[in-house]
Order: sequence, then C-alpha cells, then structure tokens
Amino acid sequence: MIVTIAKNNVEDWDCLLLKIIPGTAGHSIGSWNVSDNGRRDYTEVNVALFNELARTRGILRDSFRNIGFRPANTHVVALPDKLIFSISRGDIDFLVLEADERPGEMCELVRDIRLGKIGPNPYLVISIITWRADNQLITNFINAGADDVIVMPASVGFASGRVNQLIDDRREFVVTTGYVGPDRRSRSRITIDELGTFAVPNGLHYKTTGDESAKPNSAALKRANRIVKEHRLCRLTLRLEQLAAEGERFAAEQPGAPLPTVPLTELLDLTEDIENRSHGASTSVTELTASMGSIMQAIVRESSASADMFALLKVHGQALLSLQRGDEDATELVVRAVKTAKQVVEKRSQAAS
Repeated sequence: MIVTIAKNNVEDWDCLLLKIIPGTAGHSIGSWNVSDNGRRDYTEVNVALFNELARTRGILRDSFRNIGFRPANTHVVALPDKLIFSISRGDIDFLVLEADERPGEMCELVRDIRLGKIGPNPYLVISIITWRADNQLITNFINAGADDVIVMPASVGFASGRVNQLIDDRREFVVTTGYVGPDRRSRSRITIDELGTFAVPNGLHYKTTGDESAKPNSAALKRANRIVKEHRLCRLTLRLEQLAAEGERFAAEQPGAPLPTVPLTELLDLTEDIENRSHGASTSVTELTASMGSIMQAIVRESSASADMFALLKVHGQALLSLQRGDEDATELVVRAVKTAKQVVEKRSQAAS
C-alpha cells in the first residue's frame, strides 16, 4: 500500500511518500537493525518514547533496543504530564511520539516545542509513529514541525532507513510567519527565497557519530534561536508589505469602498507583532515600527482608506526590510518614511477634526 501525502499549507512543500507494508498492528515488526551502523554508536542516545497503548509499547521498545539504543537510556512515558516534564528537562536527544490516541494534542506539542514554548531545545529530533495510514493526519503532523512520520507496521529496511536519515541527512529548518521546522518546499520555491534554510543542532547525530558541530549546546542553541528570530521578523515584514500592496490596489480600484475585515485584521496583528518583536532593537527600527502603528491606527479610524495610506505602509515595510538586510541606504529610507508618515497622519487628523 502506498500512502501519498498531498501538498499542504506550509509554504509550498513537496509531497512526502511513505511506503507502508501491510500487517497486523499488534504483530511484532522484529528488528530495525541498521545495516551500516559500524560508524554509529547508539548507546549514549537518550530517547523519550511516548506511548499510551500497552499493546504496542513493547513492540516499539524492543524495536529500539534492536536498533542499538540502550534500554537504560530509552525512557518510555505513558502520561502526557510526564512527557512534558521529560521534554522540559532538556536531556532528550530523540523524541518519539506514538500519536494515535491524541493526534491533535501531539501536533500542538510538536508545534510548541518548535516555537520554543516547551523545553530548552526547539530543534529536538522528533519522529511521529502512527498505526493509521490517514493522509490528513500525517499532513497535520508534518505541518506541526515533525522531522518524520512513520506509519506502522513498516518494513525493517524502511524504518531503519528513516532513523539513518535523521542522523545523516536531516532536513535543514525554515521559518515562516507561523511555522518553524524542517523545510519540505519544492526546489523552485527555495531558489527564490532570499532567507533560505539553516542547519540546526542535532543531538541524535552528535550522540551517534561524535560530530561536535551537531552538538545542541547553549552556544549552538543561542545561534539557531537568533536566526529564527531574524527570519521570523523578516517573514512578518514581507507579509505586511504584501498585504499593504494589496490594500493599495483595492483602494485605487474601489475608492471609498469599505475595507475587507480579514486582511485589515491581519495587518493590525502584523504591525503589533512586528513592534513587539522589535523591542530592544536600534532607534531606527523602533521609530519605524512606531510609525507603522500610527499609520495603521489612521487607516482603522477611516471607514475607507485611500491608496496613498497603504502605499505609505508598504514603504515602511520596505524600509524595515532594508534595515534587516543591512542595506547602506536603509537609514535614509527610514527617516524619509517616518517623516512622511508623520506629516500625512497629522494632516488627516486635522481634517477629521
């Protein structure tokens, strides 16, 4: 049986193909022995295996032992609160979640880990295990930020190959406005993305190969967190610029028409989010984000906005992107945008009064 996952809503990802070997859920899948594990040592890897189902718990635990993971370092967890505690301690190298009993909660858990809300390591290697070959379910796990999804029962070669891939060829991460996790976009989409992807710490790779460059120590986590912060702010700004351009076209084509609620609400959220994420930044960034907020408030006060207000908001987005890139003329763009915005907002306030 072949399960094909259709393209999902995280940017423009490729399809993920899982080859599933039919079998009985309660039947042991035997060993996941790695055929070329001569250069790998699994004995020091700390594995957290979440499984609420007693009937499959032994199967998975034995399978990990057969791969080479030490039973003493494989912590089997059956309760959600103990799982959260285990993740929060920060000593896990490989997190495996049997998700059939709580698929929604497991998706939320993975998303919270990736966003840094749970545990000290947002880049923890995460595999989802499910016994349900459900396209939408698997897509949800991928959208949440899981590194891999294995549909059981799987062949020995398939399962061991997945573990190898997480060790030797883990996908780099990408950041969007609402997602942090492995990048699965098409090649054509990646080539036009100026931010691109970045490698993240991989405790599973470090523990099995001794490669210090993959070690998730405090310096590596801090470096990756900085990249995530920078990319997230840039993605938000790009989205604001896009929506401002759409608002400019709408106002030009339908002068005096009420503004659509959904994009207007998103613009408000974006300006607020960008300002909050810019706290502690340079004076230029602070002045620019404050000016963006003033423009948005002026747009909201009017029953219909003119195209020039959205054009001004778009220019602010462009100036902020220029600052983020470190362009030489960024400061000049900021000064001009803030000055113009102040004059326009004051003029409109006086006219309204």
